[in-house]
Amino acid sequence: MSMATSSAAPVKVLVVDDSVLMQKLMTQIINGAPGFEVIGVAGSAEEGWDAIQDLRPDVVTLDLELPGRHGLKLLARVLKQDPLPVLIVSAFGGPGADNTIQALELGAIDFIEKPDGTTHTLEGFMKHLVAALQRAAASRKMIAAARQMAQGGAPARPTALPREPARVGRTSLIAIGASTGGVPAVQAVMRDLAHLRLPIVVVQHMPPGYTAKFAARLAGATGLDVREAADGDRLKPGMAVVAPGGPRHLEIEERRGEFVCVLKEGPLVSGHSPSVDVMFHSVARSIGSQAVGILLTGMGRDGADGLLAMRKAGAETLIQSGETCVVNGMPKAAFEIGAAERVVPLDQIGTTVSHLIGDRSHLRTA
Repeated sequence: MSMATSSAAPVKVLVVDDSVLMQKLMTQIINGAPGFEVIGVAGSAEEGWDAIQDLRPDVVTLDLELPGRHGLKLLARVLKQDPLPVLIVSAFGGPGADNTIQALELGAIDFIEKPDGTTHTLEGFMKHLVAALQRAAASRKMIAAARQMAQGGAPARPTALPREPARVGRTSLIAIGASTGGVPAVQAVMRDLAHLRLPIVVVQHMPPGYTAKFAARLAGATGLDVREAADGDRLKPGMAVVAPGGPRHLEIEERRGEFVCVLKEGPLVSGHSPSVDVMFHSVARSIGSQAVGILLTGMGRDGADGLLAMRKAGAETLIQSGETCVVNGMPKAAFEIGAAERVVPLDQIGTTVSHLIGDRSHLRTA
């Protein structure tokens, strides 16, 4: 999917932030990025709503801490009426992380952290803002359809699939990878898989300070025991782990008949740490044909090579269908190299996995 370029009409951006300094800084950065143009700024949720109606931006950047009505309420209102890419620009980590995760669940495209003068530098903020705007621009064609499905609730399950209980004893683990747009997608898939009571491993691209909050919200939404992965965690039925954001990659190893989480520091892989590719490759090595691999919405190609390794090891491999992705980068890359056995709409992934597991009585036991 092509990014915004200076030869095409610029992507129109509305900046919603109550800080005049941030308004000016972001306007300068965005107007300096090829293919983007700030068409307005707003200092409150009410001003933001009016500006969206009047200016019809292609992308909105939104600070959640606004005077008066909270930014989450503006986000929900915008996405309900006229879905468009909304990029959250938030204070880093801490108490605000819960609000940011909630915004992503509602359907915000992505988030970046404001500079704090120390860890989060101005230079880093400039780079991350432009990259996030490019992801938002790439999402515009698919976002309305994906959001409409998410807000309308899951359609009826396909009647063609058998209704008998799945025979889950031969499948040991489900591995899920996601990036841009992945927070609500991971939540939807895990909610539909919870009844299987199989261990689930998730790599969702997210910086430190957010993955523990994400895990807590997944636990509330799914009823599973979901936690941020710690080195040495042993995976058990009904348990799910989320790879912690930061410099360590999550791998799964088999030790004396148990599957164990291993966190290892290392360079970026496929542009990310933690990397979906690293996790998928480890699952292919340690679990092989007893695993299911699921690659969801995201920019880039992280997870494609690892999913191919899982398929070659005999695992079932699924990717989210393009029309239900916020950004069809990672699933498309996996499809192009033959890593995916099945392409499945988001709302049908849980049912499809249940069906596949029920059909796989030939697998060896652990």
